[in-house]
Amino acid sequence: MKKIIFIITIFCFLVSLSIQAQDIIPKPNSYKTNGEVFKLTQGVHIYYSGDLKEMAGFLAKSLSLPTGWDFAIKKSKSIKDRSIFISTDNSKNIEKEGYELSVKNNSVKIVGSSQAGVLNGIQTLLQMLPIEIYNKKRQNNINWAITGAEISDAPLYQWRGIMLDVSRYFYDKDYVLHLIDMMAMYKMNVLHLHLIDDAGWRLEIKKYPKLTSVGAWRGEGHERVGGYYTQEDIKEIVTYASLRNIDVIPEIEIPAHTLAAISAYPWLSCTEKKHVVPTQHFISRDLYCAGKESTFEFLENVFKETFELFPSKYLHIGGDEAKYDRWIDCKHCQARKKKLGLASEKELQVYFTKRVQKIVAKYGKTIVGWDEIIERGLDDKAVGMVWHDQNKAIYGAKNGHDLVMALTEHCYFDVAESNIPGEVKAATWLKPISLEKVYQLDPMVEGLDEKYRSQVLGAHATLWSDQFIHGTILQEITPINENRSEKYFDYLTFPRMAALAEVCWTPRDLQSWDDFENRMKSHYPRLSEAGYGYRVPQPKLIKKNKIDGGFEIVLENMVDGAEIRYSTDGTPANVYSNVYKNQITVKKLNQFQAITVINRHHFSLPLYFPEKFDKYKKYGTLVAEWNSNNIQGKGFKEFEINATGKINQNGKYELSFWYIEGSNGLDIKNIEVFKNNIKIAEDSHPAFTKTNSKNNIYSFEIDNYETGAAYTIKANIRGNFGNDSKGVVFLKRK
Repeated sequence: MKKIIFIITIFCFLVSLSIQAQDIIPKPNSYKTNGEVFKLTQGVHIYYSGDLKEMAGFLAKSLSLPTGWDFAIKKSKSIKDRSIFISTDNSKNIEKEGYELSVKNNSVKIVGSSQAGVLNGIQTLLQMLPIEIYNKKRQNNINWAITGAEISDAPLYQWRGIMLDVSRYFYDKDYVLHLIDMMAMYKMNVLHLHLIDDAGWRLEIKKYPKLTSVGAWRGEGHERVGGYYTQEDIKEIVTYASLRNIDVIPEIEIPAHTLAAISAYPWLSCTEKKHVVPTQHFISRDLYCAGKESTFEFLENVFKETFELFPSKYLHIGGDEAKYDRWIDCKHCQARKKKLGLASEKELQVYFTKRVQKIVAKYGKTIVGWDEIIERGLDDKAVGMVWHDQNKAIYGAKNGHDLVMALTEHCYFDVAESNIPGEVKAATWLKPISLEKVYQLDPMVEGLDEKYRSQVLGAHATLWSDQFIHGTILQEITPINENRSEKYFDYLTFPRMAALAEVCWTPRDLQSWDDFENRMKSHYPRLSEAGYGYRVPQPKLIKKNKIDGGFEIVLENMVDGAEIRYSTDGTPANVYSNVYKNQITVKKLNQFQAITVINRHHFSLPLYFPEKFDKYKKYGTLVAEWNSNNIQGKGFKEFEINATGKINQNGKYELSFWYIEGSNGLDIKNIEVFKNNIKIAEDSHPAFTKTNSKNNIYSFEIDNYETGAAYTIKANIRGNFGNDSKGVVFLKRK
């Protein structure tokens, strides 16, 4: 009997390890258990062949910090007992960035087609170890066992990228290194630094010192903020990223989004007027002058220093959202246009892009740009980053360009994951982009012929920072060394980056949302151990059945080791609420809430059942709700409505107020519409809403819409003879 119990115990142990190993993200191409177990102990040596000494050091450090053991590193041509052996082998048919990983009782072997493949194998090996392997401090009493397996793996796409907008908000070097570690964990391999925009120039160029002494700062006095990367900073970032198989691509915008450079050197513009770096987000109409030779001399000098710092074969040039007012009025631009026989300013921008393309080609570089650059007749091959119209991918492919998919509905991580009350303030000009929505991305977009597959390099997430310069969101308090911005970006990045990583890595026939969601359960604790921020998933609703006396609710915990806590009395669930153990019954759905609790400081938004306002859908989109808190006291009060994303194009709009319940109605005096805190429209007339309403619809017109701008509506309201009132506000474009 004891022998049987022992065998059963060992079997259960092996099964648990197998389940752990199967939780790898991105999911490997091929994974097979072999019934063996390798136990990492203090006596294990790390052997390497060829020029992999630095990679062996990376592995040793990754293992040493949490185990507390120093692992000997030695060069060898073959594998040894009780060791981890890493090597490259071009004779094997291993794809680029691919690897083979074998875990047996006495050894672990990683063979890659290159150093990049070995690094990817190491990242998989780390995921096969207990979650504590990601902790930076020594962990005691951990069984460092790895399930025996044979893994063969390689990426589906060569470009697995993310963009960090350091222009609108400056992230210092340490955070960039932190993001690189986050990327490497999931085999992401392209970091795109948005170094230049209207709101800041972040790269030291020694020939033009004012680019950073002037262009890297905005505001005055104690409100002055900014910063930049020295050339030494960039060298450190690039070296750090290179070891982790991450290509760092700089973006030097042309011809628009360049006000920071123009503020430093006004002669770069058409008007040569003096500007200051803006403290509020907007798209400047000032462009680099396309008619002056000095513009191209400046850019070539900037590119020369940039290329000395960034070994990447790519340079991102932006190329989007150029408005041609200044070019139209510029004698230099018009003279250039006439001399070249160009019919429009759009063609002048094509000329500008072609000249830049020829400059960078001298250095062996390829330009990357937002999809505007590939729709306008470039002669030479470029990489189009398709962001807002997937049809441009079809056009670009037919014209010989390579493509990277950064489609807004899947890849814009500065947009919130949900519209649940309490969600972080984020960009709202797009609908929320859930984790599942990211996972639904297929870089081979609909309509793109299979013959163009080789031109689709992969996919790319974007983390824009315009939210930081709308004036009210995430302003740091420097004297107390706050890092709200970094936690905010971690929250927006994870777990969505893990989903994008799998989309870009795992073969389509192996991708499964349900499977990915289940594997993520074990990854949230890994992120916690590594010190990475992330958005905690809500409890998953499995069943909601109507029964006599109420509803039966069954939930599933989506984070290993977390708790679900819930309330049934209409109050918000919190970290002290009842612990969910099995199905519960509630009388009314709208009285129920549940949250996932990692600890008392880290928990999810609520799973809840909102009231519906279906009868008001014909009036547009719900933008606000009022209650007694908004109208306390006497007299009219300012009621602020966030309309960013709801106001999403030029046109006529109607804002309507609708009473829901309460003993009092609502008086409305007027509304004012603001873009980036500047009033652009208003409608003033007295109105009332209760069971009967009068004049409760307000109209205004938007005629100069800007993507990414913050739109706010301020209404003056009061309770009619009291503040017991509840209602909703809807916005509709006519």
